[in-house]
Amino acid sequence: MNQPDHLFIRSEKEFKFYQNLVDHVFDQNKGLPQHVFRKNFDCFLFQEFDWALSDDILPTIKELSNLTHDGEFLTAVLKPDPVDYYLKEFGYYNWLKASVNISGEDYVNALWMHPKGSIADNIIKNSNIVVWLSHSLQWAIWADRDMEICIIGMVSTKDSAKDMLLEEGWKPLDHLVLANWLQILLKDQKTFDDYFTQMLSSYA
Repeated sequence: MNQPDHLFIRSEKEFKFYQNLVDHVFDQNKGLPQHVFRKNFDCFLFQEFDWALSDDILPTIKELSNLTHDGEFLTAVLKPDPVDYYLKEFGYYNWLKASVNISGEDYVNALWMHPKGSIADNIIKNSNIVVWLSHSLQWAIWADRDMEICIIGMVSTKDSAKDMLLEEGWKPLDHLVLANWLQILLKDQKTFDDYFTQMLSSYA
C-alpha cells in the first residue's frame, strides 16, 4: 500500500495553477440549484454525493480521461476553504492530484488521510463542496454534501461518453430516482417544486 501523502498539493505555486483551472470551470459564488459551471458544457448527469466520494467514481474518471487523453485528475475540496482553513491549520491544501491509473485502494486511502492529530479533517468526513476535473477541461464534477448530490458536466461531442456514464449509474435530470432523492431531502412540496424548477432551468 502506497502512502498517499505525495498526492496532496503543498506548494503555493502548484495550488495557484490548479486554482486557475477550477476557477475557469466553476463559479464558486454559486451553488445548486444554480448553474455552477462557467465552462460551456451541454450534457449534465447526476449521482449521489457519497457514491462520488469513494472509489466508485474511478471508472467514470478513467473512461472519460481515456476519451480526453488526460493522464491525471484533480480532487479539490472548495468548502471548507483550502487556504483560510486547511492550509492555515495544517500546512498543506486539501486538494489531491492523482494519476488516472491510481488503484481504488490508494485513492480511498488518500481520501481518508488526515492531518496529524486531526482525524476528523480527512476529505471524506470534512468536505461540503468537492470538485473533480482534468487538464483537458472537457468534463468536471461538482458535489454538494448538503444536497447529497453531485453533477457531472461535459461536452457531448461523443455520445459514447454519456451512454457509458448512464450504464455506470449516472442519472439524467428527468430520471424519477433523482426527483425522489431531492423530495426525501427537501420534504416540503413547495420547497421541492421551487428547487427542482430551478434545477430544470439550469441543467435541462
